[in-house]
Amino acid sequence: MSNPSVETLLEIANEAVLRAADLLVDKHHAVFGAHATDRLEVGTKSSPIDLITEADQLAQDAIISAIQSHFPDHRFIAEEEGADDLGNPDSPYEWIIDPLDGTTNFVHGKENFGTIVTVQKNGAFQAGVMYMPFLKQLYQGALGKGATINGQKVSLRQTKGMHDAILSSNILRRAVEGKDGAWYASMPFCASMENYGCAIQELGEILLGQNDGAFFRGIRLWDIAAGFLMMEEAGGKYRYEFLEPKNKRSGLLAVASTAPIFEELCTFVFEKNLT
Repeated sequence: MSNPSVETLLEIANEAVLRAADLLVDKHHAVFGAHATDRLEVGTKSSPIDLITEADQLAQDAIISAIQSHFPDHRFIAEEEGADDLGNPDSPYEWIIDPLDGTTNFVHGKENFGTIVTVQKNGAFQAGVMYMPFLKQLYQGALGKGATINGQKVSLRQTKGMHDAILSSNILRRAVEGKDGAWYASMPFCASMENYGCAIQELGEILLGQNDGAFFRGIRLWDIAAGFLMMEEAGGKYRYEFLEPKNKRSGLLAVASTAPIFEELCTFVFEKNLT
């Protein structure tokens, strides 16, 4: 299938996400359930709080296998190892995978975690799926086709302005780590600020009409690609920039929000240049 429709791409993304979710739920039950029979092997990557488990890799392998059964020539960029060299380097299609979003939550037995799969063509997002299995929240979006949650059309909150806005961000976690102190200190006034340690939840609550925006520093493309596509399809706005412009695995500065607060958030995130 050399030029699949966005509907086909969305269908395959959904298939891959659900396959990974089944594995993650089974592992969660085996480790944390009432009749737990397993233990979780936990390692670290870039820092002591950047965690990885065998569940991350198993879920990623399942996603890639599902996609390759339909599109063996497509390329991949994924959070864990083993994906960057797959597919035809000349293919315009690239799948962006976060097999386990909210790994820290998962490691501590929490249920707010999920899986994210997005596909882009020549750098433009085409389709994406986010799924939080324990919360039974399935987010889907495709270019020009809108966005849905459990099959229902997304309707964003009608934000009046920043004073009325409920935001989420990883800035709170970074401040605790001793990073971005000036950025944190100059944070715009808003009604409430939240941090869940799970991009699906942070972006999902905007799509659910519960929150108004999210902004991030150091987040990765696989965390936000699907949610940003859905935001735009629902009438919201997004912007992101790589902290290392020639490295698509680098962290991002990123904003997604309803239209009334978008420019103010962008000014804070992209133009103040605080460290």
